[in-house]
Amino acid sequence: MCSAERRGHLLLIGAVMVLLVTSCSWESQNLVPPVPETAQTSQILARDGRLIVEPPSDENRTSVQIGDIPLVMQNAVVAIEDERFYLHDGVDLKALVRSASRGVTSGGISGGGSTITMQYVGNVFLDRSQQTADRKLDEIVLARQFEEQYSKDFILQEYLNWIYFGARSYGVEAAAQQYFDKTVSAVTLPEAALLAGLIQAPSRLNPYDNPDGALARREEVLNAMLRNELIDQAEYEAALDTPLDLAPEFDEVEDQYPAGHFVEEVKAWILGGEFMTEEWIAENPERAAALSTYQAREDLLFRGGIRVRTTIDLDLQADSEAAVQAILPAGSGIPDASAVVIDPPTGEILAMVGGRDFFGESEFANVNLAMGTGRQAGSAMKPLALAEALDRGIAVTQAYDAPPTIELQPPDLREPWKVRGGSRTGVSDLVDGTIWSRNTVYAQLAVQLGPEAVGEMATKLGMTSPIAPVYASVLGTENVTTLDLAAAYSTFANRGVRHDPVFVTEILNPDGTTLWRHEPIGERVLETADVDQLTWVLSQVIERGTGRDADPGRPAAGKTGTAQNYADATFAGYTANYAAAVWVGFPEGQISMVPCNQKACTADDPGTDIQVAGGTYPARIWREVMIAAHGNIAPLDFAEPPVSAPPTTVEILPDSVEVPDLFGQTLDEAGPIAEELSLVLNAVEVEDPTFSPGTIINQAPPPGTSHPGGGVVIVEVAVRPAGPPVPEVVGDDATTARREIRRQGFVVRRTYVDAAGNEIEPVGTDGIVVSQDPPAGTEAAPGSGVRIVIQQG
Repeated sequence: MCSAERRGHLLLIGAVMVLLVTSCSWESQNLVPPVPETAQTSQILARDGRLIVEPPSDENRTSVQIGDIPLVMQNAVVAIEDERFYLHDGVDLKALVRSASRGVTSGGISGGGSTITMQYVGNVFLDRSQQTADRKLDEIVLARQFEEQYSKDFILQEYLNWIYFGARSYGVEAAAQQYFDKTVSAVTLPEAALLAGLIQAPSRLNPYDNPDGALARREEVLNAMLRNELIDQAEYEAALDTPLDLAPEFDEVEDQYPAGHFVEEVKAWILGGEFMTEEWIAENPERAAALSTYQAREDLLFRGGIRVRTTIDLDLQADSEAAVQAILPAGSGIPDASAVVIDPPTGEILAMVGGRDFFGESEFANVNLAMGTGRQAGSAMKPLALAEALDRGIAVTQAYDAPPTIELQPPDLREPWKVRGGSRTGVSDLVDGTIWSRNTVYAQLAVQLGPEAVGEMATKLGMTSPIAPVYASVLGTENVTTLDLAAAYSTFANRGVRHDPVFVTEILNPDGTTLWRHEPIGERVLETADVDQLTWVLSQVIERGTGRDADPGRPAAGKTGTAQNYADATFAGYTANYAAAVWVGFPEGQISMVPCNQKACTADDPGTDIQVAGGTYPARIWREVMIAAHGNIAPLDFAEPPVSAPPTTVEILPDSVEVPDLFGQTLDEAGPIAEELSLVLNAVEVEDPTFSPGTIINQAPPPGTSHPGGGVVIVEVAVRPAGPPVPEVVGDDATTARREIRRQGFVVRRTYVDAAGNEIEPVGTDGIVVSQDPPAGTEAAPGSGVRIVIQQG
């Protein structure tokens, strides 16, 4: 060793003696900064609280309190790392001088002699790359100051949450989970001794790679515990004889998790700050400022220890993936599929299949086919035009020419618009035009509504894909996503009330407090009566039209969609409970899905077993997904369908009649009047509490309209609203109760009382619900009030 190095070590020994014996002025300046937050592993959870994945970061860590770390674990670490931990004031003089003396003879400043406190402050607050005498002095001073400010329990807690144990495990909780598949609170003496022994050299002593070395080090720990009377001879011998029993080592297969495409969307949602609405920012200005950058949100997700409760139903997700695999087994020349299931009253996404296998080897495996730029939905877009027509008062029985080919010349087009796909009879109304997907009928409707109508309705219904203001959009020529379609049809299922798609319901901080919570807010965008008519029409698509293969064995409504040249195929629909959309196609691009006898097949342009239209594979997948979604739920009818369905074609009579005014009459009164005028009545029951049950409250066409003889007049007949049952919320916390009541469509009214039952002015909004009115199970009209009495104090 050169003389300069020897002088440095001698100086260190001298300085240590002076500092510790005389407590001199080196530490007159307070060097202790605030204790930094330790990086923690976050969790992404399913709707039922099951763990989906812990987003990987550079540190796998879960912090715990000292009270959750058993004494045997604390004693094992203290015995082997710093046996005089509870006796010194941060620095162990004997050990430090002995270590410094070894540094004089060996030629280096080693970490030996460092107490638990010195290890912690030296690595957390000081530059780890330096191994100099000055750094050691800083470490000594900082350790003593740290002990003056913090208790031994706190220091040991922070150390055990910080130290690295190997196998990507930072902190004693993550280590217990990794090596023994249990929480640290449940570790035994042999397990605690093994973990404590890893601290010295976690890589070299890795028990998966070096079990003999790990066991030898465990024995050293047990000897130290016995020597310090932390265990007795019998415990020592029993622990020494305990074989190494490790949990399976982390591997690539274990890194796979369910709902991979959905999880990626959740991550993107958090990283993009989508939860930081204007309202949330106003209520949480400091937290919003701290999370204003992408880097801050990345730290939150990957190192912030948050728990993200999502909307995904893992059982339904697995069933949906199985449905795709059953209908479209993987193989060469087999198209892929995406599927989305939504809960209409909340907008919560219950399942999202973004492709056959997120962890597969395909170059498109990680591409979410349910999102992105979307694909053509074909005729699945026609119900949007039908919704707009109903909103404008156009009757579903309005008759149109329906030739096999038609040329239309709107004034804003330079060239005629030529459309193929009509009726053999040459005539159709909107009912049959929808059931049999007649393009020539809907082309005329598009011209009648205007080129922007479909795009504007799409936005109303919750779709976010841009739709150009062109007439052809009614035929599904614009790209939309599977999520878009599910969202739009979910609005139909919710009888005209839109809830935007929801991925996450709650984000919790590491301490269990709420960082963000979703509050369902619906917006009525269509009249209930119009949606009920549309639903009846779409139910006929499944009952007797192009969507028969989608029949789930319960009342359902939907629409098929097939892009030009069979390059994309879609089915979207709903029941009274759920809405779902399915897309089938090749992720590589718009490859025609027809057999090789209909095209020249190549490796890049494979053929399919059948001609894939919306009523084939997509409808069959949709059926299986919906059967799984409903399980044992009893079938629930839509609003009562018409007494008699209109004919599949409308006969155009040469004579016309004036439609009578049927408002306020009953069906028994109106029937003979219509029959006398050669009109057919179709009745649709509409829940409306403002009219007597059985009263006609609306009709189409309206009174005074000239209508062909034999034509259909749709009348809406008022029925008493059944109303959902009032939920049971007594005993719930106020936040949960409010959410559940609103979820059922009721208005929350609150009264606050103290423990004696006296009404008080509330302090905040928290508390426990002690009574409710009406009582649970009462059927009440949507929008009516439910009063809850909340006890505080």
